[in-house]
Amino acid sequence: MQINIETGIESIDIVRNGKVVGQIEFSTSDPALLRRLREVKGKAEALMQTSKLDSSGDLDAQLDEADRLDREMRALLDWAFGAPVSDVVFGDSYCFTTSGGVTGMEQFLAGVTPGIEAAFKREVAAAEKHRKKYLEKYGK
Repeated sequence: MQINIETGIESIDIVRNGKVVGQIEFSTSDPALLRRLREVKGKAEALMQTSKLDSSGDLDAQLDEADRLDREMRALLDWAFGAPVSDVVFGDSYCFTTSGGVTGMEQFLAGVTPGIEAAFKREVAAAEKHRKKYLEKYGK
């Protein structure tokens, strides 16, 4: 006996500096993922605001703080996806390293979240259509 359940898993390429460095897989239509990503955004922003990173402190202490901050932020992202995606996404760079003033975490979340939101809306519409089709015969 076998039961097949489709979960809408999709793969996306992670491109860093113009080169595909890997792929991550996730269900784009999973509302739990969308909720967790929103939580990650808020928690990552809070971590950055409360971090003790500054250019005037002891260099060793600052590097220790950077390591701690990166570990915590990567753990948030891995938690959201339920898989170790942060290594693929950020490689050996800190996830809060900036380019043009925007952190890698912000770039990733801004790139992935709209697609997940759109896929979720499509799935809700498809489920509604499916329900109507099969429940119509029980109406009136």
